[in-house]
Amino acid sequence: MSGRYLKPDERQIWRKVIKNVTPLHPSHKALEAEPFPETVRQDVARSGPPPPKPDARPVAANVKPPPADRSAERRLRRGRVDIDARIDLHGMTQAAARLALGHFLHAARSRGFRSVLVITGKGKAGARNREPGDAPPGVIRRRFPEWLEEPELRHLVSGYASAHRRHGGDGAFYVMIRGI
Repeated sequence: MSGRYLKPDERQIWRKVIKNVTPLHPSHKALEAEPFPETVRQDVARSGPPPPKPDARPVAANVKPPPADRSAERRLRRGRVDIDARIDLHGMTQAAARLALGHFLHAARSRGFRSVLVITGKGKAGARNREPGDAPPGVIRRRFPEWLEEPELRHLVSGYASAHRRHGGDGAFYVMIRGI
């Protein structure tokens, strides 16, 4: 994926293209991401210190995945999971990724999905171009467990695990959604 959103005219062309496509599994409809609102850039005179950098702390050691049943855990380890939907967060800012994850998990639960794939990326790509004081690479991957522990998302998730190599390995997670 290129990491960019479609322009309105591109989206219109895409919709025309997919009108004639017949889904392989009609019961598993893909989630359509809601477009993010256009941000308005404000030119502000910089009179004070620069804004603080994003949190660069490592993931807390006490954040562990919620327990899942043993058969589901075994299927996860072997990569034999029926993935109902997927979202790719890498390339997004922390704030955009957190917002997109929340919308995605709520939509997945409302559609009755049970397991989804969240692609966070490994975060190694920009390691060479870092400046002193920058957050280390892989911020979204490190923050992902913390986000799932937040009250807004905790009630949606019954468990999560690092994905099998065929689904992205260390750069992705399986997330098990609680039933409604």
